[in-house]
Amino acid sequence: MAVVGAGRMAAVRTQALADVEGVEICGVASRRPERARRFAARFDVGFSSGRYQELLAAAPDAVLVEAPHRVQDDVVRWALENGLHVLVGGCLAADLPAAREVRRLAAERRLVVEAGYEARYKDVWRRAAALVGEGAVGEVLCIQSTALVDQDPASWYYDQADSGGMIVTHLSYAFLNPLRWLFGMPLTVAAVSNRKVHTHPGAVEHETCVATLTFAGDVLCTATAGYVKPAALSAWSVRILGSAGSLDMMPGDDDPGQLLHFPRQGAPRPHTFENNTAFHEQARAFVGAVRGQETVSNPPEDAILDLHLCELIADSAARGGTPLRARP
Repeated sequence: MAVVGAGRMAAVRTQALADVEGVEICGVASRRPERARRFAARFDVGFSSGRYQELLAAAPDAVLVEAPHRVQDDVVRWALENGLHVLVGGCLAADLPAAREVRRLAAERRLVVEAGYEARYKDVWRRAAALVGEGAVGEVLCIQSTALVDQDPASWYYDQADSGGMIVTHLSYAFLNPLRWLFGMPLTVAAVSNRKVHTHPGAVEHETCVATLTFAGDVLCTATAGYVKPAALSAWSVRILGSAGSLDMMPGDDDPGQLLHFPRQGAPRPHTFENNTAFHEQARAFVGAVRGQETVSNPPEDAILDLHLCELIADSAARGGTPLRARP
C-alpha cells in the first residue's frame, strides 16, 4: 500500500491498513514534502515524496488517498489509470461527473475501489441495522438526524471548489450513507439551506442544510447538517422512531458511539461498545477484496448514489425546497 496524504485521518487509516496481515506500507506522498518525511518515519516507510506520481517507484499494489476532494479526484484517476486499487478516505468523488469516471475506470480495469464511509463497518450502526431488521421498533415511521460540526473556516472543507461543498463532504457522511444502507435509496428529496456565519468568497454554498427524504414504506426522514456549532454542544445523533419503539443513536465519530433502544413499554435498553473497530474492519475488507477473498461495502456502483443524492439536495435547495424524485 502507498499513501497519498499525511494528515490525521491518513494516519488513522494507514495504521488500520498496516495492522492487516501481509500489508506493507511502501510509500507516502504529500504536497508538503516535510510532512511526507515525518509520516514515513512514523510508519517506518522507506520512500516519501512531495509528488504522488513518484509513488510508482515504490511499486504499490494499491493506494490510500486522503486529500482534499478535488485533489483526490486527480489522484484516484491517476491510480486507476496505473492499475492500482484504491481506498478513498471519504466520499467517492467531489461531484457526480468525477464519480462516474471513477466507476467507469474501476469497472474497465477490474480494480477494487472502496469509498471511505466506515459507518457501515461500525458496530453501533450494525447493531441498529440488526434491531431494525428484527422488528425491535416495529414498523419504522420516521428518522431524525443531526450532524453539526464546528468547522474551521480556513480549512479546505469550507472551500467550495476544493471540497465539493458541505453537502458532499459532511452530509453524505453524516448520515446519508449509513441511512441509505439501512433503508435503501430515498424516493424523494427536498432541502433548504443557508449561509450566514462565514460568507467569504469561495466559501461553501450550503453552510447549514435541512433535507427531507422519503424512503420506501412511507418512511419519513429529516437530516440536518452544517458547519456551525458551539464547541460544547452535542449535535451528532440519529433517532429511528417506529410503531413499537425507538432507537436513539449517538454514532460518534472517532469514538465507538452509543445506542439506546426504547421499547413501547418499559425502561430503555442501552447498547454500549468498547472500541471503534470500523477503520480496521474496513481495511481488512478492502485488502480482502484486493486479494479476491471478500467484497467491500462502498464500491463505486453503490457509493455513486451518495453523490447523486447530494446533487439532488443541492438542486432542491437552490430551488427553495422544491421536492425532487430520486430517479434510478
